[in-house]
Amino acid sequence: MAEAEINIEKVFKNMMFGKNVTECGYFPDRQAENILTYFDWLDSSKTSPLSIEKLDCIVYERLLHQGFRRYSSMAYNTRCQNCHECIPIRIPVKTFAPSKSQRRVLHKNQDVEVIITSDPADFCTDEKALIYRNYYNHHNEGTPGFTRLTLQEAAEDLKNMNGGYSGVINLDYKLKGQLIGVSILDYVFDQHGFITGLSSNYFYYDISEEVLKRSIGVYSVLVEINFCLQNHFPYYYLGLYLPHCRKMNYKTNYKPYQLLLNGVWTNSMGLEQCPQVLENYLRIENEKSRSTKIDPDDFFEFPAPGLIYSYDELSLVTDNIPLRLLYSAYNQGVFPWFNEDQGEPVLWQSPKKRFVIPIRQLHVSKSIEKFLKHNPYTYTIDKAFGDVIKNCAKQKRADQIGTWIGPKMIKAYKKFHKAGYAHSIEVWKDGKLVGGFYGILLGSVFCGESMFTIEPNSSKSAFVLFARAFQKAGGKLIDCQTYTENMARYGAREITRKQYLAKLEKYKQVPLKCEIKNLFDM
Repeated sequence: MAEAEINIEKVFKNMMFGKNVTECGYFPDRQAENILTYFDWLDSSKTSPLSIEKLDCIVYERLLHQGFRRYSSMAYNTRCQNCHECIPIRIPVKTFAPSKSQRRVLHKNQDVEVIITSDPADFCTDEKALIYRNYYNHHNEGTPGFTRLTLQEAAEDLKNMNGGYSGVINLDYKLKGQLIGVSILDYVFDQHGFITGLSSNYFYYDISEEVLKRSIGVYSVLVEINFCLQNHFPYYYLGLYLPHCRKMNYKTNYKPYQLLLNGVWTNSMGLEQCPQVLENYLRIENEKSRSTKIDPDDFFEFPAPGLIYSYDELSLVTDNIPLRLLYSAYNQGVFPWFNEDQGEPVLWQSPKKRFVIPIRQLHVSKSIEKFLKHNPYTYTIDKAFGDVIKNCAKQKRADQIGTWIGPKMIKAYKKFHKAGYAHSIEVWKDGKLVGGFYGILLGSVFCGESMFTIEPNSSKSAFVLFARAFQKAGGKLIDCQTYTENMARYGAREITRKQYLAKLEKYKQVPLKCEIKNLFDM
């Protein structure tokens, strides 16, 4: 199986993607921007020496985790630049608990027979085409640009939805032998060949008054969740949730659910405890302001770490780093730390253990003391912030592949610098920048971010001189965020998150005795 897995990786990496722009199907007068790929590109005879059964189902499982949906042999991901409404939603079936109203729907439909259909010949019968045509015309009547489907067009639609993918099944819902509803469902597989979930592709039903009274759409979701549970499929993928679209926001009625926000599945329990998170998330993702002014009253309250994600040091995940969010984060002990090189989203973290230097406990080695007596360097503050952060990004570090300081981080912190919160300390020799570091100042707390060294002892000497001047100006605490051997040499020690937040809240209210740019003049 290991050989098969390697080839699957190659297939996935070599897939071709394209883009298109279409009319939005949810909001009038909007356009949708889609990333596309096709399963018929996955001809295993060309892309892999192995013949892997249901390769498209394996690839689609991974695509689902990136927000893709399927239509025929096409997988598409709606990624609109100025809208982030389309949010994938799934149900972890083991924890699902039906509400009272959902239990009533189950009771009301206990006389409905559900039949699993896996023969493609049974997916597009005349009976199904008729039900689908009537359903489609009924539900889209009055929509701008709507034209009624003919029976032939309905049959062609069903052929497309059920074709182009090898993991399709139908669940046929029958009442007294009469077909009243059909679910088009997609199996998804992991690379070991196990089914990991069932994806709801489409559901259509008889529009007669008797069927409409049954809430058959709700019943179908409950049946399919139970189908996953009985067959030990962990997840039921319910498609897209659109918070501000009435036709698509019903999906959060199935609890607990998870939403895919920037590549990370978030738990509904946390979202419901922080009801402002999703609304603010949408606002943040749509924020494109170029202003460097910060309104302290326009404050984003971060969720407690681990509340909406399984990782207990992760508070939020976003796609970008708006200034308002950066300011709010540092004021709450949160900071962005992610690997942009590897395509990670922005991970806003708050470690359980914080590595800090109480400024009165600063330790300076004898070798640095000796070096400072014959110091060949000159030092400045905020004279070359952009150059400092770019050099920090280039600095090679042990056990680190690439850099966590990518273009997105550089752009955000340069903006934070212009706003007056991010600062750089530069080391010069013969007019050339040879070392330095940068960080964030909040009152009498300095949050160190990164440093770089070109000439020996350049950044070490700069840090010592800065720390001493910082103490003289009334500085209380240097936050090193997480443990490093380098900072341990200066007397840094671990404290709990709770202790750090208490110190931050106290000291960020205490300003320095001078502006930071004048520290070395004191």
